[in-house]
Amino acid sequence: MKRFFGRKENDKIVIDGSELIHLRQVLRMREGQEIIVSVDDENDYYCTLAEVGKNKAVCDINKVERCVGEPKKNIVLYQAMPKREYFETIITKAVELGVSEIRPFISKFTVNHSFKRERVNQIIQTACKQCERSRLVEVYDVADFKSALKELSSFDVVIFAYENSNTPLKPDTLIGKNNVAVIVGAEGGFSEEEAQLIISASEKVKSISLGTRILRCDTASVAMLSIVDILSEN
Repeated sequence: MKRFFGRKENDKIVIDGSELIHLRQVLRMREGQEIIVSVDDENDYYCTLAEVGKNKAVCDINKVERCVGEPKKNIVLYQAMPKREYFETIITKAVELGVSEIRPFISKFTVNHSFKRERVNQIIQTACKQCERSRLVEVYDVADFKSALKELSSFDVVIFAYENSNTPLKPDTLIGKNNVAVIVGAEGGFSEEEAQLIISASEKVKSISLGTRILRCDTASVAMLSIVDILSEN
């Protein structure tokens, strides 16, 4: 069953914008067909298309079920801002791996300091549909290094991927932890000064190794989130 994002209007769901174009012009769907619609909450809305017009599609809601693709834990990715193509890959994979938020920030080796919001929103929506998530993942504006560090104490545990660490991530580190931050660097990683500032930012920060091979930043993010996803039972 095809999946779309829309919005609730009273007891109906409305689909418009790019989602309507995809529904009407690409998939050529018509009244009477059944679809699943997400409205950026934790539910899947099983609907029948009641009206497919030029400006909007109106759906009758048949049933509502909690979305099984939504994560059980709050996992936030703090990603030092990489090049655009790496950042887009990281967003896609992070959404599929169950992060709740992505918080990009500036570090010493950052060369790209911004992103196009419209493009990122499109990537998030496509990734959410791919992995059947109903709530859109929020990507925050790019923060400075010090501002990102100030937020770390609010988490149950902070997992910091650091190439100079010799400590593997132990399973018991994430047992019972529902609010987890993951920190990954951009191309070139972090300077020694930055790494020490991250480690000393909070007693909750755990510096861990991803092995002896140096990974590209997008690979490191996927590897780290995959490990955290499994160990936290997310």
